[in-house]
Amino acid sequence: MKNLTAIMILCLALCLAMPTGASSPDEHDHHDHQEQNDHDGHDHDDHDQHDHHDHSAHEHTSDSVVDRMAPGDQAAQFTCPMHPQIVRDEPGRCPICGMALVERERHDGDDIQVSIGPAVQQAMNVRTARVEHGRLWRRIDTVGRLQVDESTIHHLHPRVEGWIEELSVNSVGDRVEAGQQLFTLYSPDLVNVQDEYLRAVRAGRDDMIRAARQRLEVLDVADAVIEQIRDRGEPLLYLPWYARHDGYVTELNVRHGMYVTPGMEMIAMADPSTVWLIADVFAGQVEWLAEGQRTEARLKTEPGETFSGEIDFIYPELEPTTRSARVRVVLDNQSANLRPGDWASVTIYAGPRDHLLYIPTEAIIHTGQTERVVIRDDERRFSIREVHVGMESGDYTEIRHGLSEGEEVITSGQFLIDSEASIRAGHDRLGGQHDH
Repeated sequence: MKNLTAIMILCLALCLAMPTGASSPDEHDHHDHQEQNDHDGHDHDDHDQHDHHDHSAHEHTSDSVVDRMAPGDQAAQFTCPMHPQIVRDEPGRCPICGMALVERERHDGDDIQVSIGPAVQQAMNVRTARVEHGRLWRRIDTVGRLQVDESTIHHLHPRVEGWIEELSVNSVGDRVEAGQQLFTLYSPDLVNVQDEYLRAVRAGRDDMIRAARQRLEVLDVADAVIEQIRDRGEPLLYLPWYARHDGYVTELNVRHGMYVTPGMEMIAMADPSTVWLIADVFAGQVEWLAEGQRTEARLKTEPGETFSGEIDFIYPELEPTTRSARVRVVLDNQSANLRPGDWASVTIYAGPRDHLLYIPTEAIIHTGQTERVVIRDDERRFSIREVHVGMESGDYTEIRHGLSEGEEVITSGQFLIDSEASIRAGHDRLGGQHDH
């Protein structure tokens, strides 16, 4: 039994070792003889068959780099609106975000068009606006800073040597009223001039009285004080100084008992009934400006309030740091709501310009070198167009070249469409290579 089993295993091994397509010796001899006859008698036919076989193999492997770069042979392609780098040869979904791929079509010429279905447009929040023709105001939106009306600032300087005695203001910001006493001053020079004035009065010499009184006025003694000296008939050792108008103290450089000399600034006061608004304007908009133009100012500290004024002065020099021009607006401040040092949003109405083409500013795509917009060609197709822009007025910008009245531009979603078009243009320049 063991010998029979061994013989069966040996036979099975021999069967497995034999080639599947093996033929009998007779068949092999016959095949060799026939192949030799075919080779001897039919060389031409065999060469034709060989060429035909190679050509078929080439057709089978047509997905080569050269063939894929041939733009004329490309079929429709599908891309993701959110990720334009994803390009497929058949519909499907984006592997990144899962959005349905949309078909993009190839067009001849320089215009780049993108086709997007209505559902995808809704997902991209595509909004449009028409190119309008009409009037734009040369409106300038800028910022400005409130400051003291310098024309109302009053400086007090001593014109003689002396000592401050009674000081009635204590710090910067103190409010003062017209006629309020600010300080008293003792000065030997002032005492001597008072003596001269009183001697002239006693002598009854009008020319001497006028000369002595004029010296007191030149030394900044108020008329009321001069009359008081005349009525008393004797000099005042400590002469009082009074505020000449309402205001508040902007500088205080003296204290009680301080010695002062001519030229020293003791007190500076400003009238808060008006303030200056200094607004910055880009150098390219200076030619729009003119004195008397209406302005509006809004402050965060006064929400909902608008303060109106007119351009009072245009400064002749540009600000050296920002290279911007400055304009001055005088604002009424009887209510004292405007405080110097505060910042304001400023609108300057510099006059209208008529017969302009304009679109919403948000529709313009700035590349750094050019400006372009996305145009809606029909319900599905969009194209990219370069434009030349002009002046900007609030939410709208003038279009000098590139658009016609009534065309539709994209105001929302245009950056995604422009990105897809740019990537598609790059694919076209490379002959249509895409991601598989």
